[in-house]
Amino acid sequence: MDNNLGNIISKLRKEKNYTQKDLADKICVSDKSISRYETGKSQPDLETIYLISKEFGVSFNDLLKVRVSNNNKDSNLVKEIINEFSEINKKHSKILKIILAVTLIIIVILSVTMIFTSTYNRFKVYDVILENSDIYYTQGVYVETRIKDSLVLSNIKLRNREIKDDDIVSIDLYYIENDKEYILQNYSSLDNIYYSNFESYIEVEDLSEYSDNLYIKIKVIDKNNKVEEYSSKLSFVLDFSNNKIFYNENIEINNSYAINLTSGEIKDILLKNGYEETSENILYKETVDYNIHYFADTNKVNYVYKDKLYNYTLNYYLLNKVLDVSIFDNSNVEIENYNYNVGTDKVNCITGKCNGYKEAMQLIEKNFLKLLKK
Repeated sequence: MDNNLGNIISKLRKEKNYTQKDLADKICVSDKSISRYETGKSQPDLETIYLISKEFGVSFNDLLKVRVSNNNKDSNLVKEIINEFSEINKKHSKILKIILAVTLIIIVILSVTMIFTSTYNRFKVYDVILENSDIYYTQGVYVETRIKDSLVLSNIKLRNREIKDDDIVSIDLYYIENDKEYILQNYSSLDNIYYSNFESYIEVEDLSEYSDNLYIKIKVIDKNNKVEEYSSKLSFVLDFSNNKIFYNENIEINNSYAINLTSGEIKDILLKNGYEETSENILYKETVDYNIHYFADTNKVNYVYKDKLYNYTLNYYLLNKVLDVSIFDNSNVEIENYNYNVGTDKVNCITGKCNGYKEAMQLIEKNFLKLLKK
């Protein structure tokens, strides 16, 4: 190899058919700098030598040795080289730290994203409704997670049929597909029906896929082998889903219907507003649109009214702020039944659609509770 670094740079450049401007652009210096390197008027620093070696595919060490030999009379050369290496190391160290920091941030973001996407909106709780007025129960809940689904129906009863000790009861939980029934599980008691997709007759990964076509069939056989069947579609009303990043742990209590009066004070107010005392603890008022009973011993308000299609019975309990609603058709068959906890804004639907609780509560407020707030 030539012992003149300028000659080496010139030769390498010409072999590539580069102009001085071409080379300058590739290693990020000016074309005047290239001219000075080739004429020996100045020497490239270590970083520039490294870039030249990478550009032309030659040994960095060989070019560095030539530079050292070209400056063997310079007593400060070694110190200069050390300083240049030190600056390069500092620069590369900062770059390395930035790269490591960015990499770490990316890893953290990806990890959080993976955890969030794998759990977000993957936990849901549904209230379960039976769409048959001949069947009712006190509680039904369906819990859906990413791995396991669970369905619980508790204390199911038949409205017009008492289950006797010698009756044989069989319950099928099933879904319908292409007009064909597929039984998921069978039970022999109405007290507590529990189902999970891990304990199914048919392999089911996600029960929610069948929620639009899920049914329960109750078969009762008496001692004379008489068979009665009751079936109902299951409907699901979403109660909770983990679709928020943050949740407020403090439940906001609705105090708009709070009454801080004794039963005696309430009786005095009602008597001044047209109520009649039918007995010591019962006050009564009747209008064209409705009639109301107030039971002082239990602090209960009974509100009854009707329209062209239905008869409505509302029972509101002042102490615990709970509203019970029953709706009957003109044949006196109950078609809807639910209770509404005003304090927690929670509805427990027993049968029917159960979506009129706010309107029902407004009637209680308008025609009774507002009297107690004057």
